[in-house]
Amino acid sequence: MDFGKNNCTMDRKSNIIKYFKNYNSRLDKLIKSVNFDDLTKVIDIMIECFKNEKTVFVCGNGGSASTATHMQADFSFFTRYFSDFRPKVKSLCDNNALISAISNDNNFEDIFVEQLRGNITEGDALICISASGNSKNLINAVNYANNNKMKTISFIGFDGGKLLKISSVSLFTPNQVKDYGPIEDLHLIFNHFIINYLSTDNEFLKIQPKK
Repeated sequence: MDFGKNNCTMDRKSNIIKYFKNYNSRLDKLIKSVNFDDLTKVIDIMIECFKNEKTVFVCGNGGSASTATHMQADFSFFTRYFSDFRPKVKSLCDNNALISAISNDNNFEDIFVEQLRGNITEGDALICISASGNSKNLINAVNYANNNKMKTISFIGFDGGKLLKISSVSLFTPNQVKDYGPIEDLHLIFNHFIINYLSTDNEFLKIQPKK
């Protein structure tokens, strides 16, 4: 069988290169639009939580849920490379039994609120990750957190949605509505950037684990 190049393969490679460059330009545009004042505020809030033994809760839907899970993994274990301290970062997206129970017995819009209820203390923080900023379950979670003296952070794209208006701090990088790939990439980059940045932050590095 001849596995040599044919016209279809050559055209596909050309199209792949063209689309790769286009995708890269969209992601690059988002990266260049990051507001460093807001990014600093987010890191300030997180370090303050960690210093005071508070918890940073994280949630999202779909691909953003996997980013929330990824954040818990990195903050819980990757920090071992540069610190003995283990920050308290908890994803609200991973207990399938609880999420399905809340969805079935109550409704999907309450899956994050019900997990916060009874499990938070004043000074905890909530990070909501969303391309649109309009997911009802995230809006409900932020409203609940605000009413219970938590700091609320949103990672959002598109036009910012409702989360932009109600969060304490928003990492808002506007992009074309429904262009999910690049904005979800950037939100995962935020996770990787913050966790790697902390390895250089003197205030964070001074935090010691409790005996």
